[in-house]
Amino acid sequence: MSVESGTRSPELTPEVKQQLVTKLGSLLHDEWRAPRKQADGSFEPRKKKTKDETWATAHGTSEVDIANTSFADLPSDWQGENRAAAEVAMNEVFSAVGSGGLLDAAFVEKASVAVHDKWLERNGAWAPAEQKKPFGELAEDEKEKDRAQVRKAIEIYEAA
Repeated sequence: MSVESGTRSPELTPEVKQQLVTKLGSLLHDEWRAPRKQADGSFEPRKKKTKDETWATAHGTSEVDIANTSFADLPSDWQGENRAAAEVAMNEVFSAVGSGGLLDAAFVEKASVAVHDKWLERNGAWAPAEQKKPFGELAEDEKEKDRAQVRKAIEIYEAA
């Protein structure tokens, strides 16, 4: 997983960057809903209200089952958290590659701190106590959630 800057690097135009962010956001949504999968292939429902008026008009309701809706079909407000997390992780990769850094274990750890810090900025008001602390003080399973996002960002970048 250790890649030097410039190795098989796609041209990082703003459009390419957004495509990679969207791909990671979609993957993060799929991973969130995977444990909810039921024997019939559907997912345990998770209904939420949307503020996306365009989506609500098109679907005739302001309620969305986020577990049984693909990322691409989610209203914009419910795509938001996955997209925000994906942007942080992908931007860490873009920055490292742009400065000639390695996408190695040390990078994963450093980028995971940034992922967690930005998550806390967005979600600190409601975050449970066990997640509302600096990265270094988190339980190992909580740290691994952030590391997994960074590793997925690296995989998506390398595959581009």
